[in-house]
This record gives sequence, structure tokens and C-alpha cells, in this order.
Amino acid sequence: LIFGMGISAIKTSGSDLMAQKVWEGRQDIDFRRNFVFFTWGLLYLGGVQYWIYVKLFARRLFPNAASFVAKPWREKLADRAGQRQVLAQVGLDQFVHHPFFLFPAFYQVKEFIEGGTPAEGFRKFRQNQIEDLKLCWSVWIPAFLVNFSVCPLWMRVPFVAAVSFGFTIALSSLRGAPEKGQEDKSKV
Repeated sequence: LIFGMGISAIKTSGSDLMAQKVWEGRQDIDFRRNFVFFTWGLLYLGGVQYWIYVKLFARRLFPNAASFVAKPWREKLADRAGQRQVLAQVGLDQFVHHPFFLFPAFYQVKEFIEGGTPAEGFRKFRQNQIEDLKLCWSVWIPAFLVNFSVCPLWMRVPFVAAVSFGFTIALSSLRGAPEKGQEDKSKV
């Protein structure tokens, strides 16, 4: 768990650096913004999501997931219960976990590091929710259909990490900078 948390922190920080330097072409790095993504990767992506995907999904809610992903394609296509299980995992992840836990937690971490209040974090989450979810669903629904139907359990976290690198670049570019009207304290 500790190793995974460290890797997630470095990966998420690296995504933000890529967003700032390559995607946005910034000359200077906003280190406070990068710390938001480092912390987010460490605590939520490395810690909370490990528990959600490995402990909760694979072991408690969907204990047959490992046997489904191990089946040959022909058997997967005939296994209606296994296919429903994949759809249930994607649905639970994308329509419960992300909108009600992941994004609210992201905005709380961001506001805490930027010196804001929990109320401000919740307001920003609500203000950006539709656009954030459109981005999220365009990336993660197809990715999780692959992850939950093809990837063996040992490959789930590395697969998600690879997709997450690209997703976090987009999220960082979209939400990394302080919102207009909020003082940019990283330059102080």
C-alpha cells in the first residue's frame, strides 16, 4: 500500500508537471498546484482507490471478477452474469464513486492546500460537476469496461495508473490553476 501510494503521488505530480510545461507551455512551475496533485495522488488515488478497487470491488462486492477476467473471450461472451458484473462495477464506479466521492474529495484537497474553506471546495465542485463528469465519463467508462472485463486483478492498478496519467493531465489543465478571483498564492 505504501509503495502504491508513493507511485501514485509521483505519477500524479508528473501528470501535473506535464500539463503545466508541455500542454500549457508555462515557463514557471506552479509548485503549490503541483503539491495539490502530489497530495491527491498520495492520499486518494494511492490509498483510497486501492481500498475501493482491490478490497471493496474485487474481494467484497464482486468476488467473481478474477474468474471472469481469466476466461477466454468465447466464454466471456457467453457469460451473461459476468458481463452484468462488469457493467455493475463500471456503473458503481462512474455513477456513485466518482460523482459523490472522488470529485468532492479532490476539491476539498485542492481548497485545503490553496487556503480555502470546505464550503468553497464544495461550491467549486458543484459549479464544475457537469464539465468534470463529462471529461471523466469520456475517459473512464471505456477504460473501466476494459479494466473490469479484460485485465487480471494484478493488472488493474497499473492499467488504471497509465490511463490516469493522461486523464490527470487533462484534469490539471482544466482545474489545476486557482479559479479567477482567487489570489494566486504560489507566486508569493
